Amino acid sequence: MTVTSDSLIDKFCGKYYFNDDRRYNFVAAEKFATEEEKKKMIRLFKPSVPKASEDMPALKIMMLRPGARSEDDLFVHDTLYNIVVRDNVRDYLIMECWTGDMQLTVDGKISRNQAEGKTIITLDKSTGKASMDIGGGFGKEKWVMTLVD
Repeated sequence: MTVTSDSLIDKFCGKYYFNDDRRYNFVAAEKFATEEEKKKMIRLFKPSVPKASEDMPALKIMMLRPGARSEDDLFVHDTLYNIVVRDNVRDYLIMECWTGDMQLTVDGKISRNQAEGKTIITLDKSTGKASMDIGGGFGKEKWVMTLVD
């Protein structure tokens, strides 16, 4: 069954650490404050990202600002868009989406570093870990979130 309900998408919100190593930086997947904020982000990248749909769910990817003094000093870095969540496997929730081609700089301008990547986040219900696997023209990345900290 393919679902995109908010309650399932909420399970994918949180801090993801590069290769599940807390010594490295994190990215935070967060909901947009409003539907209009989400649409504004998608429209900012039209027509360079024509497949990004305003009608599908999206999450913003937050990163620490350079020189940040707390984990709350974040900026919008990128977007997970065209999100589809599958709950058809007993022990897993699977989110499929795209990212990497809607990147912003710290000051909110469109970054020159754009690299589209198919993204799959697998949430293992038994371990409480969500593994974000991003692949694209730039190579591959893995970011991991632990639900209970």
